[in-house]
Amino acid sequence: MADATQRARVTSIRELTPNVRELRLLPLEHPISFQPGQWVSLKLPLGNGNPLTRAYTMADPPSTSDELVLVFDRVPDGLGSEYLFHVNEGTELDVAGPYGRFVLPTPLQKEMLFLARYTGIVPVRCMLHQELAPDSRVVLIYTMPSDVESLYHAEFTELASRRDGFRYIPITSRLRSDVSVQEWPESKVLQPYVTADRPLSVFISGIRAFVRPLRGHLMELGFERREIRAETYD
Repeated sequence: MADATQRARVTSIRELTPNVRELRLLPLEHPISFQPGQWVSLKLPLGNGNPLTRAYTMADPPSTSDELVLVFDRVPDGLGSEYLFHVNEGTELDVAGPYGRFVLPTPLQKEMLFLARYTGIVPVRCMLHQELAPDSRVVLIYTMPSDVESLYHAEFTELASRRDGFRYIPITSRLRSDVSVQEWPESKVLQPYVTADRPLSVFISGIRAFVRPLRGHLMELGFERREIRAETYD
């Protein structure tokens, strides 16, 4: 069961890209125990009635500091993201959670394929910071809308250079609804990793217009819907 709502203090704010920020929150009553891939709910003091509730995923696994590291992008005309873009260190907010089932399975498959777009990389990064088995093999296909708006690119590049079992495939591309998913660059680069006799855990994270076509494409390739873990943010 998720924890009850409690107060949390903003301990630091960091700009990751012109439109993405990292917010560190320290729960003031008790630590929030979560699994990488889960999210918390922030109740923002906006409007005349009930507070505005928004969900944000943790970017770092649990730590001894008990801080929650949340990452969010600035949504055009988005009340929640606009408010958070202007909070200061020391601001207190109401937080509840954790929630969500977008987590690593138990037991783990030795091979994992992650497909993420833009801030959909946040829960994936959290998972990759878990202590994975030494013989685990991971493929990350990460699509960024532009070079300026890429998240953690240097981090993943460095990880791929020192870990034999980690393959990082960055893609810079706008999301196109005018072409079939089979023509997407993501669909083309994932082909070598989805052979029928290959035990594989698949994760897709991003907005619905990204997740749903790719999940459908993988099902056409022989995956069952329950074999594909998916998380959407809109």
